[in-house]
Amino acid sequence: MIHILNIIFGFIPTLILGASIAAGVDDDRHHRRIFVLVYGLWSITLAMWNWMRSAPAAWIALWSIAGLIALGMPVALRSLRRHPRRNS
Repeated sequence: MIHILNIIFGFIPTLILGASIAAGVDDDRHHRRIFVLVYGLWSITLAMWNWMRSAPAAWIALWSIAGLIALGMPVALRSLRRHPRRNS
């Protein structure tokens, strides 16, 4: 049962993103950045929920890693835009 709940809970932010685009929200850079940040926080929340329910360690690791990557992605992209590579 815990496996099904993890899959369902993992798709909730994606469904919300699809609903907001269907409702007419412009899919611009700001909208995608907010989605990635919300998904990162949601993933970390799922990791903590799995940890409290003593779920398999794989689910905890999966959601923790997904959350950290999602929260770090906007910072990394901003850093890459500020310091472009120079071809010498």
